[in-house]
Amino acid sequence: MNEQARPHDIIIRSRAHMDINGVKSVISFDEECVCLDTVMGELMIEGEELNVSSLDTDRGTVQLSGKINGLYYNTQTSEPKKGFFGRLLG
Repeated sequence: MNEQARPHDIIIRSRAHMDINGVKSVISFDEECVCLDTVMGELMIEGEELNVSSLDTDRGTVQLSGKINGLYYNTQTSEPKKGFFGRLLG
């Protein structure tokens, strides 16, 4: 199955447990932040006492526990956007 066809779902239970699929790799993690590379882009999970309780890179699944405060996707591309003059001058 190619990466675009892989599902990407997030299930949060009681703001304390999270199941995520469509994960390509774990970029970094500590007790306050977990960064994942998913089929939908880079996902950052912020919280307190976060713990990666299960990681299966073959199936693309991650399970987390701890107090979940927020989820953010990084939508920036590696190429910076051109400003007005950059677009004008090509």
